[in-house]
Amino acid sequence: MCDSQLGCGLILQLLVYGLTNGAVLALNAIGVTVVYGTVRTLNLAHGDVFALTSVLVITIINGVGVNPTWSPPMLIGALALILIAAMIFGATLNVIIEQAAFKPFRGHSRLAPLIATMGISFILYQVALIWRTLLPSWVKFDHRSVPGLPEVPFDRIPDLIPTFDLVRALGLPLNVTFRFNDLFILIVAILCALIVHLILRRTSMGRAIRATAQDTQLSQLCGINPEAAITRAFAFGGALAGAAAFIFALYYARPFGNHGAQSGLLAFTAAILGGVGSPIGAVISAMLIGVASSFSDYFLAAQWTPALLQVLLIGLMIARPTGIASEDRAEDLDTKRDSIMTTLSGRTQWRRRWLWGVILLAAIFPALFGIQWQVLVTGVGVFILLALGLNVLLGLAGILDLGYAVSFGVGAYMAAMLTNKWSGLGAVVPQPLDFIIVLLVSVLCAATFGAIKGRLTLRLRTDYLAVVTLALGLLARQVFINMRDFTGGVGGIAALPPPTIFSLTISNAAAQYYLVFGLVIVIALASRQMIQSRTGRAWLASSEDETAAEASGVNVANHKILALTVSSAIAGVAGALYAAVFAYVSPDIVDFHISAMLLAMVILGGAGDVAGSILGAAIIAGYDRLIIPRLGDVLAFLQLGNISLGYAPDVRGASYLSFGLALYLTVLLRARKKQ
Repeated sequence: MCDSQLGCGLILQLLVYGLTNGAVLALNAIGVTVVYGTVRTLNLAHGDVFALTSVLVITIINGVGVNPTWSPPMLIGALALILIAAMIFGATLNVIIEQAAFKPFRGHSRLAPLIATMGISFILYQVALIWRTLLPSWVKFDHRSVPGLPEVPFDRIPDLIPTFDLVRALGLPLNVTFRFNDLFILIVAILCALIVHLILRRTSMGRAIRATAQDTQLSQLCGINPEAAITRAFAFGGALAGAAAFIFALYYARPFGNHGAQSGLLAFTAAILGGVGSPIGAVISAMLIGVASSFSDYFLAAQWTPALLQVLLIGLMIARPTGIASEDRAEDLDTKRDSIMTTLSGRTQWRRRWLWGVILLAAIFPALFGIQWQVLVTGVGVFILLALGLNVLLGLAGILDLGYAVSFGVGAYMAAMLTNKWSGLGAVVPQPLDFIIVLLVSVLCAATFGAIKGRLTLRLRTDYLAVVTLALGLLARQVFINMRDFTGGVGGIAALPPPTIFSLTISNAAAQYYLVFGLVIVIALASRQMIQSRTGRAWLASSEDETAAEASGVNVANHKILALTVSSAIAGVAGALYAAVFAYVSPDIVDFHISAMLLAMVILGGAGDVAGSILGAAIIAGYDRLIIPRLGDVLAFLQLGNISLGYAPDVRGASYLSFGLALYLTVLLRARKKQ
């Protein structure tokens, strides 16, 4: 029993908030569970489908001028048409994603669809940025809440669902607020789950989707067209995402603002917790997550709730590496190398010749260019180090780590805390601290993090491992933000001293450039040696076929952990250099887009090839850090009057489109080359 009426009212109010927020999450999770239950690969663009459809709903409502003063038949009719439009839009967009990111790789790769949908997610995010500039509320150059940062649509609409308090209207003696729209969202979520459950169980389309999900070959023998069933599953899941976006927009009176690959992870958590392919389970688990979030927000701290939810997802995936649902089978676990993503064409001589040219240019670069260019290219060198570390992990061991930037952040933050004399750690060590010591400690911490990550994810199959590492990345970023006493919070740690080696302060831009350049050479040579060593051959053997490698005496588990440890150690080197050279670290360095950019570098150059990774990193980082700012200045100079289309003349604003296209097309071309 509650100690007081006030306490009971608080608990009930938190339950109301949790259940209603969970109901909104459930609507999206139902679509996720239908699609994932069919293809057993996470669609990282699903969150963008949901978000963009909510923007469509808001745009149509504001464009038509729908408002609660309309007569009930007219209002209901208009909303019904908008719901149909949202479902058609979501279904169409999801089918396009299936045709572009899943069909080309079906039966050949489990990793390629993940990476392809990641690229599409960036493209759809760019669509959202452009869409924002086309809305009537956009005021060019003046309307940005944070100048220089892109904005996704956030326009509001009138409250079209009644919001009166049912408790007060019914005269109930409860100290709680429960509005009509809260009841509406709960009823819709439950009805939606029941309808989808009946469709999957009672209709021919549903039975075909379930049969294809359980056994594709057997379903084909029974006369089912698996390709058509999968396409219908994506259309069905997209329509559900459209309906969920419509309800979200009506309930919150605004569009969903969290675009990007990571935005669908919470819905995926609910789908996994409820049982893959179970819409009713997805609703129940989503409401449980909503209630847990509500209580966490109040009794713990709102800023820790996202971290707790990521811990929940990670724990679920680790506890059941073959899947939470009972129908997931052990034979689904991958034991063979993903040839599309991690096998080279064999022709790398041209890369090596170009690499020697790049090395020669890098050696004389400070003599040819000024300080500004030296600083920019030093940043490119840091990305080359990171690409070399990820190449060990993906190219040799065949492990896809979507949270690789966390190891970079661990190294950078450790270096910052050691050299910042105002921090708790920096105040107890002699300053200035020799950079060699800083580097060793940073590398040790990053390597330890990699070993722990390897031990935790040891039994996970490739796609589950990718999801867990993505969640680890989001978790780490939130932890860095929340532990502000040590990390400086959102603002990070600034004004760090330049590196000191044997009492010699390296503050000159050219000297810092050569410090990074020298370590790039060392790591590149070490990577070449690792590929040719017994350990490198063991990594390759393990990624080619785990069963055969085990039979040959290779300890696959230990070598996986070693690969994560070594790659994290290299990222720690890059992190320590970043903190020392740029004198600043922030949570942005562990952001998901950093990991995605590094992945594109390695795939573009050819996973497993040192020279290719260096060139891939130089191309993408050079484009991002060198070409885009200069090209943007040129276009701004050439732009005449008000001739523009949203972000079109802003090259920096369009970088998500170019980066997403590069990531997707690289994966697609490699897949076609292998097939």
